[in-house]
Amino acid sequence: MALRWLVAAALCAAVAAESKQWIKDNRVPPPGEHVAYEYISICVNGTAENGLIPRKGAKACDEYHDQVAVGRYANKVNTTGWGILEVETFGQFPDDVQAFAAGMAEGELTKLQIYYHYRNTIEDLCKGYKKYCKDLYSYLTKHLDWLRVTVEKNAATDTYWNHVKLVFAQMTGLYESYKRKEGDDQVKPSIGFDLHPIYMIQLSGELFDINKWLNKTLDPQEYPEAGKCSGLVKVSPGNKDMFFSHVAMSGLNTMNRVLKLYKFAYDKSKVPGRIVSFSGYAGALSSADDYTLTSGGLASIETTNAVFNESLYQNFIKPTEQVHCWVRSFISNALAKTAKDWVDIFAKYNSGTYNNQWVVVDYKKFKPGMPKLPEEDLVWILEQVPGYTETRDMTWFINAYSYFPSYNVPYLSSITLMSGFAEKAKSFGWYKWGHTPRAKIFDRDHVKVTDIDSLTKLMRYNDYTHDPFALCKCNPPYTAEAGISARGDLNPSNGTWEVESMGFRNHAGLDYKGTNYEMFSQLRFRAWGGPPYDPLPPFDWANTRVVANHYGQPQVWNFSYVDLVWEAKIEVDGITQLSETADWSDSVEEDDF
Repeated sequence: MALRWLVAAALCAAVAAESKQWIKDNRVPPPGEHVAYEYISICVNGTAENGLIPRKGAKACDEYHDQVAVGRYANKVNTTGWGILEVETFGQFPDDVQAFAAGMAEGELTKLQIYYHYRNTIEDLCKGYKKYCKDLYSYLTKHLDWLRVTVEKNAATDTYWNHVKLVFAQMTGLYESYKRKEGDDQVKPSIGFDLHPIYMIQLSGELFDINKWLNKTLDPQEYPEAGKCSGLVKVSPGNKDMFFSHVAMSGLNTMNRVLKLYKFAYDKSKVPGRIVSFSGYAGALSSADDYTLTSGGLASIETTNAVFNESLYQNFIKPTEQVHCWVRSFISNALAKTAKDWVDIFAKYNSGTYNNQWVVVDYKKFKPGMPKLPEEDLVWILEQVPGYTETRDMTWFINAYSYFPSYNVPYLSSITLMSGFAEKAKSFGWYKWGHTPRAKIFDRDHVKVTDIDSLTKLMRYNDYTHDPFALCKCNPPYTAEAGISARGDLNPSNGTWEVESMGFRNHAGLDYKGTNYEMFSQLRFRAWGGPPYDPLPPFDWANTRVVANHYGQPQVWNFSYVDLVWEAKIEVDGITQLSETADWSDSVEEDDF
């Protein structure tokens, strides 16, 4: 009985009628060109107690119904590797109704991709792991019960807990819409703290550590011991521009990707990050890469750090008094006005799960061509292990070196020691800050970054058979994990390696995201879906030794990048737009749909 949430047969049935491939115009849009969306309106007759009604079209609510939210979606998976989603809510409704309606719009538009992503990542989670699954169920249900009680007690008077409430309202709307069957016209807003597959999708990062804590037998091909992501903050010569970029690296089965924009009509004075754009996954409310830009003028990324000192798990992870990373990052992006605000908010209720180095940039502190960078508060980092977080203003580092890299090795000495990296680094530079292959590549090549194109080239870089920093005492004598964007799938499965994670794995760079000051002013970024190629071969599911579910994915990942232009009108606090993007929000005619 406890495991029924995993089976989710009803959810499979809910999308069975829609499981055919969409056949729409999926040509790759030229950089900067507006994409052709499918629209959904979420309507209400009177108050939300009467139920919310989905209607196809951008302005599909009739004279008897008000519009709570609009969703815009373009399924470009087969030509770019991405779905592109915008959700916008309207201000005459309570915040929790807006949040629920936002989730509902996303569920209506992306349920097919959610279904595929669930099958690729969650469906087999407990297969062959009965005790683990029982323990996981017990932990998560206790945690959700504690969240529910705490929200009920504090949401009315505490901004933080009110936003936890809004996060779960949005997730509940997504779940209720996702499982909605044809003919079920009205959905009443609610806020649930229930264990279901949509909730499990949110936990993708948490499970790296939860699985170790619960003693699940780990697959070394999947565990991010030393290579989950790469990140870079770079200021160009003369302070002409500031670049912010990230590559997510994980299992190739997770490439059911969606680029998202959420625009909530929340009180600007209370929720600076009322608009966020990010690279994400079908059904996931937080980025989980992570790569997020906010209307509060902030940009955040993370790269994951392993925890080798596993006693920290047993001593500090518990189901109560803690909030998971995906919720904390969502709330930090929403409520923070400064980079220091962001790390301080995130540090609350440390769950000891998804233990990352976070890098947060305050674009409000930067102006192109400024004669001197600020001395403080431009860039902050936070590093976490179970039971402890530490923050540091790294603006001095940017002033000294013009860049800050992030590559799955902690920078702070306390975290390095507590996590077990210091002990590992005694034997292998792979685990030492400044000594890993990616650290050396960033140090050598960051000077080449002068514009968005050169940034793209560096972050997609992998030439492991020729780059001296990819050499190792291995057979063959180099590793495809030693690129800014990894290709563990190209390593031979019969090789010998200094470190296990250097070898063949279901692991590669899944994407690239990058922005500069001008693009950030409209929460835009460049996105490139799929593992790096050129000079490497494109990833091809028909020609790989990786064995993993990949429902709904293209066979060959040989796409180009997309330069996003959002249809929603974007305003970013404290940022001057260097160029204006057309406002498409009033150009939609109902006859077009």
